[in-house]
Amino acid sequence: MLSLKSFWIRKKISKFLNYTFLIFLIFNVNLNKSFSDNLEMGEATIQQMIIEAQKHAINTIKLEPNVRSLKIELLIKKYINLDFMSKATTGTFWKKASEIQREKYKVALLKQIVLSIEEHLNTLAKLSYKPIKSERRGKKLIYVKGVIEDPAKKKPSVNLLWKLAANKNGSFLILDLEIEGISLVSSQKAESLSILRKNRGNFDILLNNMTRNN
Repeated sequence: MLSLKSFWIRKKISKFLNYTFLIFLIFNVNLNKSFSDNLEMGEATIQQMIIEAQKHAINTIKLEPNVRSLKIELLIKKYINLDFMSKATTGTFWKKASEIQREKYKVALLKQIVLSIEEHLNTLAKLSYKPIKSERRGKKLIYVKGVIEDPAKKKPSVNLLWKLAANKNGSFLILDLEIEGISLVSSQKAESLSILRKNRGNFDILLNNMTRNN
């Protein structure tokens, strides 16, 4: 027979394990709910951006290309994390740049992004966007896949992959966009780092090159 002491020890251990399991269960439920909420917020961010891009495309279809570009630039800036993209595309050289150089680079980078995606967003005046799939990547990233389609089937579809994460305020912003598998951030990073390495990290040469291309 078990002694009274052994009985109470086993009872305490059992009680402790039950509490531990309960805490784990609550934590796991809350974690899954948090992930689910983030997924919905990421999807909603892209949907809202597409709605605004579609309105922009329809309302500006008759404007001059340079005027359309200025208007879509404001829209794109609203939904991207320009600080992250600037750091990601310049690597360790970002720390060596002055505040003035950083601000100039952000402006030049935004124009590069606009040049890369405005044509696709402007096609929404006549084409349509369809969400395909959303998924979590790690603890912070949300991937949202979609496609721009021509209802008349006269133009090929364009596959898009938006990569988002929440900022300090809890708002989801775009960190990168892949158009037919080509990443905007990776492409710009390869170009920027190539120029910076050749010129010993001289940001002014990089800025001059980007401004000339724009």
